[in-house]
Amino acid sequence: MPTSPTIDAVYTWVDGTSPEYLETVRRYSATPRDLNPERFRDSFDLLRHSLRSLERHAPWLRRVYLFTCRPQIPRWLRSDHPRLRIVHHDEVGAPPFTLPTFNSNIIETLLHRLPGLSEHFLYFNDDYLLGAPITPDDFYTPDGRMKICGTLIGERFRSRVYEYQTLTFGLLEHAPRLIDRTLWAAMQTTSPAPFANPELHRFRSPADVRPERFYNWHALTHARDRVAVEPFWRFLRYSAFVKITRDLPRFERASARLLRSPRKFICLNDDQRADPNPAVIAATRNFLATLYPAPSTFERADA
Repeated sequence: MPTSPTIDAVYTWVDGTSPEYLETVRRYSATPRDLNPERFRDSFDLLRHSLRSLERHAPWLRRVYLFTCRPQIPRWLRSDHPRLRIVHHDEVGAPPFTLPTFNSNIIETLLHRLPGLSEHFLYFNDDYLLGAPITPDDFYTPDGRMKICGTLIGERFRSRVYEYQTLTFGLLEHAPRLIDRTLWAAMQTTSPAPFANPELHRFRSPADVRPERFYNWHALTHARDRVAVEPFWRFLRYSAFVKITRDLPRFERASARLLRSPRKFICLNDDQRADPNPAVIAATRNFLATLYPAPSTFERADA
């Protein structure tokens, strides 16, 4: 691409082990679905390992933002790290009636409000990892257009932007995403109806709009001259989506493939429901320790 852009990384994260947080979740919950532990637990210490992968494979990124609810900060994290910005949900001008929220779809609508954030930024969930070096060229075409991943061949079906879908493209959606900050804000003002009444969705709901899906639709509809489709067959060459179930042999086969043939983008998606398999947890932790044995500079020396 013509010039090297300034790009920050943004993580959304929550400490699902905090008794205070769990009590708040229970106080606001209305259905068993609201208490789904997969939404907030981290049996594998994934954020720590994701930051290790980031420092190792993308040292060119400018800053790392951690966007979380007050007063949470990971116990092991160096909050004084010069490249780190910790921002709590109540610091970005969110409407008061939306907080507290336990809905990642609502939280993601606020990303463009992070203070000092670069115009283009990489959005990570804490279960996204880098398995090999990446460069800006992985996210831009040679003429400087942003690559749009997460579709099959660039389709623009607005009906696909909701949480519940009978046909999903999960293999394509779980990876770091390059976002244009201005476009992210514009999609919510150009089409305000899908983002109205966030207080009605304090927890994830089948009726939610998925912002990253809506962003693809918006960019391909309103900013086609600035973006380019990354077709699924090319994207799957350098990404891997691993759904972690209670099936230990299944995980061992998947992790062995990744150790033999690392991918640039890896997602380890917790799908163990309410009763995780301790053997799978141990195997996942061993896999992460093999990939990322050295602490990053984001970790406290006494942690």
